[in-house]
Amino acid sequence: PASESNPYTPSTAASPAGGAGAVRLSDVQSRGMVGQIPVLGILMIVQGVFILLMSVVLGFYAVFMPIMFRSMREEAAKQGGNAPPMPPEIETWMMVGLGIGAVFVLAIAVATILAGVRVMKFQGRTFAIVTLCAGMLMCLTCYCAPTQIALSIYGLIVLLNGPVSDAFRFAEKGHSAREIQQAFLALP
Repeated sequence: PASESNPYTPSTAASPAGGAGAVRLSDVQSRGMVGQIPVLGILMIVQGVFILLMSVVLGFYAVFMPIMFRSMREEAAKQGGNAPPMPPEIETWMMVGLGIGAVFVLAIAVATILAGVRVMKFQGRTFAIVTLCAGMLMCLTCYCAPTQIALSIYGLIVLLNGPVSDAFRFAEKGHSAREIQQAFLALP
């Protein structure tokens, strides 16, 4: 009687997690690394923000380095000395090259952030794998090399795990991330 009026009293009847649309797992299914998916998604978002900052720095250099070289050449001419031994076309090439680099790095940053958000929803597993591999190009900048290498190794280990692959398939069937996590984390 008292337990019927109190909604916070634990029930004695076993109910499947997630209600009527619960994920049904086989008896041989293991938990695997499904619990690591939210961690991976958050780390991908953080790495994407770091890469985004690199894009901003490259964009800054694309705009201001040619101005600085032009200023150095003009200052040398005012003082009667020789201009730095750089061809005048270097300003244009630097602006174009760094601008293209900034856009390329920006694209990888946006893809990494988007993949991280989708991974947390158990969506876009293949996109996340491709993004992690493409992110390894950031090692060329040396700025994000240590964190990108660690994230790519960790991310590929998690995303290529068998139960994680099954969890992403459940999401394709319309189950929510919460239902999937409850079902897999209830396993021994």
